[in-house]
Amino acid sequence: MALPSSRNSLSLSTLLNLVLTFLFLCFSKGFVFASFEEFPTGARAAGLGNAFTAISDDVYSTYYNPAGLVQLHRAEFSAYYSKLYSGLSDGSSIGRSFVGYAQPTRNRGTFAVSYLSLSLAGLYSESTVAVSYAHSIRERLNLGGSIKFLKKSFGTDQYTQNAINSDTGASLGAPDPLFAQNGTSKSAASFDLGAQYRLSRIYGLGFTILNINAPNMALSPSDTDKVAAIYKLGMARRTKTSAVDAEISSRRFTSDEYRFNMGAERWFAGGFGLRGGLGFGQRDYQVTSVGFSYRWESLEFAYAMIYPLTGIKGTFGTHQLSMTFRLGKKN
Repeated sequence: MALPSSRNSLSLSTLLNLVLTFLFLCFSKGFVFASFEEFPTGARAAGLGNAFTAISDDVYSTYYNPAGLVQLHRAEFSAYYSKLYSGLSDGSSIGRSFVGYAQPTRNRGTFAVSYLSLSLAGLYSESTVAVSYAHSIRERLNLGGSIKFLKKSFGTDQYTQNAINSDTGASLGAPDPLFAQNGTSKSAASFDLGAQYRLSRIYGLGFTILNINAPNMALSPSDTDKVAAIYKLGMARRTKTSAVDAEISSRRFTSDEYRFNMGAERWFAGGFGLRGGLGFGQRDYQVTSVGFSYRWESLEFAYAMIYPLTGIKGTFGTHQLSMTFRLGKKN
C-alpha cells in the first residue's frame, strides 16, 4: 500500500495513523510498502508455517497453488476468519476473511471461486476475487491457474475531507488532493500459475508463481505500488496420517527477498490432527506457528496461531479459525 508523496500528503488524522500502524506491522523494519502482502490463509496452511505449495489439496489451493485443486475428490466449501496481531496496545483491529467453493468433475478438471478480504477498522480495505481451474495433464502432473480481481480502498472521514497542508499545517478547506484527483480506490487483475508433480507414492513437488503480472495498485498514475510477484518451490512427504512440507520462495520489494518455510502435521484416530511450522528469511522475517484440526464426517474445524519471533512486540500473535464442508460423493 503506497503512501501519497509529499505533494499529496494526507492530513495528520486517525486515518493516516492507523494506516501507518498497519504498514509498520506488515513490514516492521525498513518500511517497504506494498499492497496485498502475503499472509497465511486458512488455519491448516497457517499451522503448517505457510508451507503449503506441494501439499496443497483443498479449496485454499486457490490462494497457494491452483494445481492442488486436482486433488479434491468432492465439492468443498470453506470459510475462515483471522485477526492479525491481536493484543496490541494501540487497539488496532485488522481482520482478514475468506470464503471459497471448489467443484471437481470426472473428466474436465476442477473449478473454484473464492473471495478474500482484509480490513483495517473501516479505513482501509483490500479484496480479492479469484476464479481458478486445474486439470491433471498426465498421471503424475497437475497444472492450474487463477485470474484474480484485486481492489483496494481508503475510507474517508472529516479529516480527509478537510486536508491539511503538509508544509504550513493550515487547513486547505478541501478534500485531500490525492483522493480528489484519483478517487479512493484502485482495481486491477492479477494471474497465478501452479504445478504439482508426484515423484512417488509419498513424495511430491510443487511450484507456483503468484501475481505474475505484478499489477500497479497506486492511486496516482505517477506513483508505483506493485503487488509483488512471488515464486515458490516446495517438496512434500505425505502418508495417510502425516505430512511434511518444506519450500523456498522469492519475491521482490526494493530487492529480491527470499524465505524458507516448513511445516508438519500428524493425524490421530478420531479425526484429531496436530501441526506446527516455522518460517524465516530476509527483512527480519521469523515466525512460528501451531495448530490443530478436528474432522467429524464431512465437517472439519481448524485453528492456528502464528507468532512473530522478531520485529513486532506486544502482540498475542495472529489467530485463525477455519470451517470446511465437504459435499456429495467422491469422484
